[in-house]
Amino acid sequence: MKASSGDQGSPPCFLRFPRPVRVVSGAEAELKCVVLGEPPPVVVWEKGGQQLAASERLSFPADGAEHGLLLSAALPTDAGVYVCRARNAAGEAYAAAAVTVLEPPASDPELQPAERPLPSPGSGEGAPVFLTGPRSQWVLRGAEVVLTCRAGGLPEPTLYWEKDGMALDEVWDSSHFALEPGRAEDGPGASLALRILAARLPDSGVYVCHARNAHGHAQAGALLQVHQPPESPPADPDEAPAPVVEPLKCAPKTFWVNEGKHAKFRCYVMGKPEPEIEWHWEGRPLLPDRRRLMYRDRDGGFVLKVLYCQAKDRGLYVCAARNSAGQTLSAVQLHVKEPRLRFTRPLQDVEGREHGIAVLECKVPNSRIPTAWFREDQRLLPCRKYEQIEEGTVRRLIIHRLKADDDGIYLCEMRGRVRTVANVAVKGPILKRLPRKLDVLEGENAVLLVETLEAGVEGCWSRDGEELPVICQSSSGHMHALVLPGVTREDAGEVTFSLGNSRTTTLLRVKCVKHSPPGPPISAEMFKGHKNTVLLTWKPPEPAPETPFIYRLERQEVGSEDWIQCFSIEKAGAVEVPGDCVPSEGDYRFRICTVSGHGRSPHVVFHGSAHLVPTARLVAGLEDVQVYDGEDAVFSLDLSTIIQGTWFLNGEELKSNEPEGQVEPGALRYRMEQKGLQHRLILHAVKHQDSGALVGFSCPGVQDSAALTIQESPVHILSPQDKVSLTFTTSERVVLTCELSRVDFPATWYKDGQKVEESELLVVKMDGRKHRLILPEAKVQDSGEFECRTEGISAFFGVTVQDPPVHIVDPREHVFVHAITSECVMLACEVDREDAPVRWYKDGQEVEESDFVVLENEGPHRRLVLPATQPSDGGEFQCVAGDERAYFTVTITDVSSWIVYPSGKVYVAAVRLERVVLTCELCRPWAEVRWTKDGEEVVESPALLLQKEDTVRRLVLPAVQLEDSGEYLCEIDDESASFTVTVTESYQSQDSSNNNPELCVLLKKPKTRRLWSHFPPWRRTAGTE
Repeated sequence: MKASSGDQGSPPCFLRFPRPVRVVSGAEAELKCVVLGEPPPVVVWEKGGQQLAASERLSFPADGAEHGLLLSAALPTDAGVYVCRARNAAGEAYAAAAVTVLEPPASDPELQPAERPLPSPGSGEGAPVFLTGPRSQWVLRGAEVVLTCRAGGLPEPTLYWEKDGMALDEVWDSSHFALEPGRAEDGPGASLALRILAARLPDSGVYVCHARNAHGHAQAGALLQVHQPPESPPADPDEAPAPVVEPLKCAPKTFWVNEGKHAKFRCYVMGKPEPEIEWHWEGRPLLPDRRRLMYRDRDGGFVLKVLYCQAKDRGLYVCAARNSAGQTLSAVQLHVKEPRLRFTRPLQDVEGREHGIAVLECKVPNSRIPTAWFREDQRLLPCRKYEQIEEGTVRRLIIHRLKADDDGIYLCEMRGRVRTVANVAVKGPILKRLPRKLDVLEGENAVLLVETLEAGVEGCWSRDGEELPVICQSSSGHMHALVLPGVTREDAGEVTFSLGNSRTTTLLRVKCVKHSPPGPPISAEMFKGHKNTVLLTWKPPEPAPETPFIYRLERQEVGSEDWIQCFSIEKAGAVEVPGDCVPSEGDYRFRICTVSGHGRSPHVVFHGSAHLVPTARLVAGLEDVQVYDGEDAVFSLDLSTIIQGTWFLNGEELKSNEPEGQVEPGALRYRMEQKGLQHRLILHAVKHQDSGALVGFSCPGVQDSAALTIQESPVHILSPQDKVSLTFTTSERVVLTCELSRVDFPATWYKDGQKVEESELLVVKMDGRKHRLILPEAKVQDSGEFECRTEGISAFFGVTVQDPPVHIVDPREHVFVHAITSECVMLACEVDREDAPVRWYKDGQEVEESDFVVLENEGPHRRLVLPATQPSDGGEFQCVAGDERAYFTVTITDVSSWIVYPSGKVYVAAVRLERVVLTCELCRPWAEVRWTKDGEEVVESPALLLQKEDTVRRLVLPAVQLEDSGEYLCEIDDESASFTVTVTESYQSQDSSNNNPELCVLLKKPKTRRLWSHFPPWRRTAGTE
């Protein structure tokens, strides 16, 4: 019977092929591949046609679909081609990879150990490693530039330079540069210096030094920027500047752009030597800034991009190119089309300091016109960072907490995409920030530049929070560069330059380059020479692919539509396909294709077909089976191919015309199964008398047998198999169940090693195979380890009974408490249960009750009281109840004086029977004072009244008497306000010789300055009380 692959699942398929490995003798070699199939395939490794077995040096690690071959302490004899063979019921597949074992370099026998040169760093791994990389430089035109690099490796790597991805001889004449190899005495490793003679403006770019040897490749890059020397000003300041470019000989082109849109000018210039390019506007040289970008695109064109064009940008733009052979110009006249609806007052450029604010303001024609704010192409929504205000026709954006990345172009837009644009310059340690994002194609060079206010400062480059290698960082004066040559997708991420508390960030995005798949193999031919084999030959595709590739060979049984993978081959030539490679006898066709990381080529079909017959061999043989009385016994074996076979029991052939049968009526029942390469015989419900039976299997080329042994069935635990951990709350019903393999078999329950006793609070039941322990209403003390024990085996249950979770009712939000020294502060927390315990913490440390801290519990209320606070009592307090917390922030202010008024001694002169009021104002309304007269505390009476109103304290004498004269004090803590009262029968005349100029009559207290507003709104208590 033949089964198509559609009935058998899916054949093995390699998702990742093993790669060739080159190692030094004595090192470790590992091959890895990923193969899938349904059912999961059996994977074996072969070398020289022989299946490999595990040993001390050879192992086959597997993790799911990933399979490997690990070779320890590789020897030269281990070199060769290793084949990974995957097989299941639906088919098989192959993949091969070569292992090359290199001899270690022989040391010079004439050198003593101390005289032998030390290997360069990194030589232990073989691949090149840069010891020093080139440094980025900023020079003036005409200066000489030297870029150096040094790399180590074994064998010593070959070094070469590139500029912007091109070989130097493709960019310059040989007279413009020189390559200077390093000398051995300069240090370990190989070095190569690039000397540029008289640098020109076009020499600006990224220079990459490559190091390559047999084990790998490394690269390091640097940025070179060549600037025009500053021109000297004219001797006469009133003299008009000389024209920078010569007059145009023809009318310029015209370009229109809507206001607020971008204008892009591209100039493509060729010449040798490479020309220098300058952009001009209205006859004046242009320099790059926030809205004028100048760069060179991937096609070599020079680009000027004017962002968010305004009316002031209109004019004549000229691209001037010159070299030693001459000069050429290209010009365009830019016109900016203004909208009919315009801003009444446009935005103006502003500057701001880092950590400060910046305010942008404009006016719209009508107050009902909606507007939106943008930072370049990013819409800004109202938040604490970007405060947006509309007052009539005024639109205002306030940028808070300025940082370096806030530097840029901001727009206000109203309907019809009418925009007004302004620059925001952020002044701080970082002058020139990174771009918002940088898109780079995979394999290109990425360059990031930052300019700082101070020269020679040390900044830090990082990507996604991890510091970047020093080899790709350079600094010179105010400039800091990060050069990443040949970026990959692993280089993508958030790149940050940090300088102290200032930082600027960009999003580096690496885009994949689309590649064409490789071409197909050619000259594919089939030869049917030897019996039961076929020889297939082919030649490599033309042109040869640039990236590594393999050949994939597939087969198809004539009459079927399915193609199944056979081999993966690295080298073109010939391959012999034996009958062992097919699952069943039949006529087969073959096809081949080329596969690389960029895709797969079209298939090439070999002409004709070949008749192949599989040869069966034993992959996994029969094993003796030992089962308990009454269980099923399963015998199975795996063959190398799909083929019919015959089962035997005690020498008697089992009938195969039906899947299920009996040896004889009323005797042993059996079932035979074949699923692909696997054959199974299942003996149902074997009895003790079947012990010793001999099971055999036979097919062409394979014979195998195994014995059946029956054991007395002991009791065992069906469930639970592992320890069970259970959690309950108090008063909940707890049921622990243990199921045994035998009915009504006794078992005993234990708790924490002690046998349990039945009661109303603990019930034990047995129901057939199931044994139960029941706690009708669980309590906390019922927690522990329960054990169901029988015949030396046990099932364990970890039971935890806990009170219901505690919840904090109030406060639900963070509470802030402000007080002054010596005040009493009370923090209150209410929980949902009166018996719920809570813990108080201050600044992460648990609070203990003392003379200075009082902890109170009253019903559901929990309080922490600070009777007389000091500044050190301030901090973060937490009330922890179960998994919930209430947060309090306590701030204690040290007040230097309680008494606000009077600030000095007061003298009061009064006439008998007059009303005298002595007033003292405090800084707190709840503060208590003590009044004294001549050192003795006064007692309130109808003739002496004590009044308290908010922060004011008064002593009132409604009808003053002569004996009321004296010194009065208003005392609080260690402070006091002094009043000297003098009572006379009548006022003395002003010309009296006894007139005392210091005495005065206070009929009404002057209006005092309230200090209450100078303090925050104090709260002495927090929480529910």
